[in-house]
Amino acid sequence: MVKIKIHLDRKKSLGEQIYLSLREKIISTELYPLTEISEGELSKIINVSRTPIRDALKKLENEGLINTIPQVKSIVSKINTNQISEANKIRSVLETNVVEQLSHNINSTQLKKLKQINLNILDNLKKRNFRKVFYFDNMFHQTLAIQAKMPISWQIISQINTQIDRVRNISYLHEDDNTFGPLQAIKDHQEIVKHLTSKNMLKVVQSMKKHISSLERYTDFIKKTKKYKDIIN
Repeated sequence: MVKIKIHLDRKKSLGEQIYLSLREKIISTELYPLTEISEGELSKIINVSRTPIRDALKKLENEGLINTIPQVKSIVSKINTNQISEANKIRSVLETNVVEQLSHNINSTQLKKLKQINLNILDNLKKRNFRKVFYFDNMFHQTLAIQAKMPISWQIISQINTQIDRVRNISYLHEDDNTFGPLQAIKDHQEIVKHLTSKNMLKVVQSMKKHISSLERYTDFIKKTKKYKDIIN
């Protein structure tokens, strides 16, 4: 079993902290698909009873992030492509609605913020700080929703992005010359900002649709790649 490090604040809910920490490690792929998680071993490592660990693992199982064999072990689940496809279709509708709304009244201050976030993505990609890449990538899309005064759209996207985010984190390692991966995502963001600047509603909607669809193309790519074929279904 992989040794899992979790820093706990004993004054706060242990179960919630364990859940959030394990969830972040699974989504970032620090805990890779098919990694075993032993309730007993984890209890010893972080020095807590099994009850909060069991509660955290149950929540992760409900989200489809782990599979549990009762009284034996839990295993980080494979990436579910059916869930990715369904979630991405919903995400595309929400994200295109956001940029359509925003294209009518975006201002220079808002545009400047979006450009800076995109620069932060590129800077952290060069440093290979993929957690920060993920953070600023999410911030770009969240900021669009906030600027469009559509925060509920972002809340829904965050809730359905579980499997999508796992693939996104794998894609940050992609360096080949294809129409997906982090460099292409940065270019897509630049294109979205360009069309928002000119308030071209049709073009910005098209750019966002293309950007969102790239994830499904990447998912198809990794399904056919020997390195990943065992971790995706």
